Amino acid sequence: MTIHVLKNARLIDGTGAKPIERAVVAIENETILYAGNAEDWVPPEVKTIHELDLTGRTIMPGLIDCHVHIAAESLPDSTMAGPWGWSTLIMLKHAQNTLSAGVTTIRDVGGRHHLEFSLRKAVEAGMFVAPRMSLAGKLLSITTTGTEWYDGMYREADGVDEVRKATREQLKAGADLIKVLATGAVLSPGEKPGAATFEMEEIRAAVVEAAKVGKIVAAHAHGIEGIRNAVEAGAKTIEHGTYLREDVRVMERMAKEEIFLVPTLKAGYDVIYGDRPGIPDWIMEKSKETQEHAMASIRKAYQMGVPIAMGTDAATPYNFHGENAMELYYMSEAGISTMDCIVASTKNAARALGWDSKLGTLTAGKLADLIVVAKNPLDDLRSLADRKNIEYVMQGGKFVARQFNEPNGIPEELLAGAWICCGF
Repeated sequence: MTIHVLKNARLIDGTGAKPIERAVVAIENETILYAGNAEDWVPPEVKTIHELDLTGRTIMPGLIDCHVHIAAESLPDSTMAGPWGWSTLIMLKHAQNTLSAGVTTIRDVGGRHHLEFSLRKAVEAGMFVAPRMSLAGKLLSITTTGTEWYDGMYREADGVDEVRKATREQLKAGADLIKVLATGAVLSPGEKPGAATFEMEEIRAAVVEAAKVGKIVAAHAHGIEGIRNAVEAGAKTIEHGTYLREDVRVMERMAKEEIFLVPTLKAGYDVIYGDRPGIPDWIMEKSKETQEHAMASIRKAYQMGVPIAMGTDAATPYNFHGENAMELYYMSEAGISTMDCIVASTKNAARALGWDSKLGTLTAGKLADLIVVAKNPLDDLRSLADRKNIEYVMQGGKFVARQFNEPNGIPEELLAGAWICCGF
């Protein structure tokens, strides 16, 4: 069996450790055999070695986005509707855009009519390439207007018994986690983000049912009362956490119990800034009301040691799949160090998913999910959102996307717009 060696690149391994300037990453089959200093690499004598010289580049783990909606289309009014067949094709395109942008794993926290499970099945059967997928199925909520705005995304459940049943339905469909709405939403008409929705006992019912099969609960929670309910009930991740800074004790508990904050700052930025025609006034107003609170909360949570995992909320209005890495830049603007932003999208994100035994860092024995970038992201996190900077994307030891630029490859103008991968 051939061992593939990526050599002479800078290595950012995702652990938060200082980069290694002259590194080797050795890959056998789908796993990492070695990642570290070139001087310490001893090639096995009985193996065939294939080397790829990556002088001047940086190797880092594939990015992990812990909060996406792969069936949503980034429409100005944020609605989800239309034929199911169209949604399936949209999901495939979004998956390819995301993978080619260096995001090798996603967690979908609200799909559409369980279509995302069919997409994952097709990917696992080898029909397509796409990010690894952790899927929640339908998100659980109280009876609300959101169900009319997002066709097939919500499962309304009122009371403990109905939440228990709804949770079991998602698990039966193949869910890796359960998503609950502990507060109102910015992007649902008639809802207030600060208002609690599910009672603590209802959220706990979901936590108990999920735990029976080793699954966790992610809680959409903007307002502090809803955050308190979710933390007390046993949720593992708090999505958004907009008003988290209002309760120091909750942050202390999250830090102590390793309850992750998934901030989704990009969703607000993509609504508020730039030319954004067609966005309803009520979405714009609620986004402006919450964004500064969200920035302040992540800053305070970071200072208090709350573990943070990257999530974008793609595809809210103008928040396109494939532009995920801009979230890291916005996190840095909130006060998180550049290296910790990378850790939030690699090691911490894998921990939040419960997949850290196989993903998140470039260490021996883990799956070879990595990206090769032309620029050092520690110099400019925005470079990770530049497709031309992402030279190679590897997943499970196979190159699944790459940039072809003259003079050493196929001219870009000769590539079809839908092209993503080589090696079929």
